[in-house]
Amino acid sequence: MVKELFQQTLIETALNVSQSRIEAVMKKKITKSGCRVYKDGFLGIAGTLGEAKDKTWTEAESNLSKKISYPFEPEKNRKRIRDLRAQTISEQDFVKEMEELLHILHQEYPDFIFSNKIKLIESEILLRNDTGLDYINYDRSIELGLLVKHVDSVSIFDTGIFYSSRSLEADKILREARQVLEGFKKEITLPQQEKMLVVIHQSVLLSKVIESLNGENVGLGTSLFCDNMGTRAFDDSFSVYQDRTEEKQHTPFFDMEGVVNSEDQVMLIDEGVILKAYTDKKQSATFSFPVTGSAGGGYDDVPSLGYADLSILPGEKTLTELLQGEYGVMVIMASGGDYSSEGNFASPVQMAYLTDGEQLLGRLPELNISGNMYDIFGEDFVGVSKDKPLMGERALVVRMKIG
Repeated sequence: MVKELFQQTLIETALNVSQSRIEAVMKKKITKSGCRVYKDGFLGIAGTLGEAKDKTWTEAESNLSKKISYPFEPEKNRKRIRDLRAQTISEQDFVKEMEELLHILHQEYPDFIFSNKIKLIESEILLRNDTGLDYINYDRSIELGLLVKHVDSVSIFDTGIFYSSRSLEADKILREARQVLEGFKKEITLPQQEKMLVVIHQSVLLSKVIESLNGENVGLGTSLFCDNMGTRAFDDSFSVYQDRTEEKQHTPFFDMEGVVNSEDQVMLIDEGVILKAYTDKKQSATFSFPVTGSAGGGYDDVPSLGYADLSILPGEKTLTELLQGEYGVMVIMASGGDYSSEGNFASPVQMAYLTDGEQLLGRLPELNISGNMYDIFGEDFVGVSKDKPLMGERALVVRMKIG
């Protein structure tokens, strides 16, 4: 019998912002512990809030009687600690810094009202068992999401200022906030072009790729990629990898089964060629696919194939260099869009700015973007920037229909 503990601890300081001021400071610390017991090809599992107690382990052992099949050996004899906590600011100084930032924004832009939340988040995620597995991942980040409303607007909010990083760079936040607010004041018309360069967060457009690379979908023949596995389906500069690198905040280097990959990543699409699906141990065994370490689930769940965290491999060009003198539509807010089963994407865009890669030249009216996945990441794919000009993130640049 093997005993294994999966545990998540989240420490969060959340600042509730209303009327451009911090109205409340909320603090919480939550620990969730999942106890797993492996025996004779079965898994017993039990969870609790807080530290695992003898009672929790007894319950997990008792749950072996449910005969939950798990014919896979747990990982063993491996140790690693990854500590990504670059931010050392105290909670008190964090509150003061954010109060000062909001004060400056309110003074410089009295015609705008700021609301929503700013968070300081610290996480500890561990997986250890009594056969020598001992993994711990630490992280700490600042997440700022300010909704912005003009005093004369009838809308609930008009635009947003977003920032996510492991370091608190108040000057950088202010610089980007000023661009957003100055750009908002300049309402401009949409250029009359059927297609334009769109600057967007890659997560908005990657959802169909993620769904289609799911190992179960590929194995069962329901994936859009079934006929294209092993072939070149996209632009030769388009590569996608399963990402557990330091780029990802609060994502451990191991999956829920303790699988770790070389350099914390696995290439799934390489230079346009679809290489493999992402899998957990079950899908790997069922369909004879390589294990990629994509097991997910809740702290007290049986590990199963999760929604993999995929990233597009960035290039060596900045956003300005990717645009090559053209204007781009920088998407700030887009909700309500999705892919069809055939891979056609369409979405309304509630807030976008025209950009030359250096400046936000003005805000655009509400618009729609659309395109087919094979075109978006094929002939219309431009690249992912090496810099992080889009709300503290790398920018995906593709050519899409605008309407």
